[in-house]
Amino acid sequence: MQRVRSNTRLGTLIVTTVPVAALGVVVGMGLGAPLVVCGPVALVLGVGLGALLAAGMTLTPEHAPGPQVRTFGVRALLARAAHETRPALVDVDVRVDVAPTQLRTVGDPECLHRALTDLIVHAARRSPPGGMVTLAARSAPHGVRVEVVDEGSGDCGANLAQARRIVGRHGGELRAERARPIGCRVVVELPGA
Repeated sequence: MQRVRSNTRLGTLIVTTVPVAALGVVVGMGLGAPLVVCGPVALVLGVGLGALLAAGMTLTPEHAPGPQVRTFGVRALLARAAHETRPALVDVDVRVDVAPTQLRTVGDPECLHRALTDLIVHAARRSPPGGMVTLAARSAPHGVRVEVVDEGSGDCGANLAQARRIVGRHGGELRAERARPIGCRVVVELPGA
């Protein structure tokens, strides 16, 4: 893999240097500069630009560092998301209910945290003043089931695209359904640890 990247960088250096140097020579001579002067200057500029482009190739998307995948506690994840969204929630409480308390999942906790805070904020917006948003997590046959339940009567499926993408990248699923007797329930199925 290292050899492929080195060959790609060398190719980028050559493919960039040749046309830039040629263009520099043509422009320099067109402006009346002698070839002895514009040739080396154009070559240095071409090599410099080629080197910059080749260096930029080291962080292409397929080679960039990936998410920080690890095993972590679901209770800590939900408690942190609930705590950090409290200032944005006016007249709505958040309750965390995790059983068993040692429930664990695997993934990038920062990405999942973003998805959960997004779901909490949207649930709070759907909830009436004095309402409650419940974050519940339980063991599921194939991992962990997390629910974000509100007491509103709005559209359950709205504003879920970002959270759905994050959950999908973790090998999970996200769906919205009506809660009984009122409200919405967003169900997040995640792999177990």
